[in-house]
Amino acid sequence: MFTSIPKERRLILIKLIADNGLPVKIQATWTDNDYYNRRHPDLDELECVNVAGWLIRINGKKYPRGNYDEHDNLDWTYRYTPSEGKTSLGKWIAIGRALTSAGLKTEEPKDVIRENQIRLFTWAEKQTMREGFSA
Repeated sequence: MFTSIPKERRLILIKLIADNGLPVKIQATWTDNDYYNRRHPDLDELECVNVAGWLIRINGKKYPRGNYDEHDNLDWTYRYTPSEGKTSLGKWIAIGRALTSAGLKTEEPKDVIRENQIRLFTWAEKQTMREGFSA
């Protein structure tokens, strides 16, 4: 008997083609985790740090890449946190930032200009619309 996985826990694999012609497989996951740090190395006092944001994997490689904390230890708790938050637009903004970090570019979706359109859509907005229409 199979159980259904809640929608927010499902991983969606996005496939794009980079400008260099190579396939790019992207997984975007919203994470909301608690990490505990010791306040002092000799004490058992713990400090809780909540980390919420988008974790992006491009061809299996995690983005954002590890950063270093104040003690020069590798810190993997960084996430992409666009102001749009846990929305489809926020996800595509995070994917765009991860692609930029990876030094990759994908084909720009075509502009659809309407007479009453005030401004051009951003790359993330176009991807959000494309995703919404294909669902």
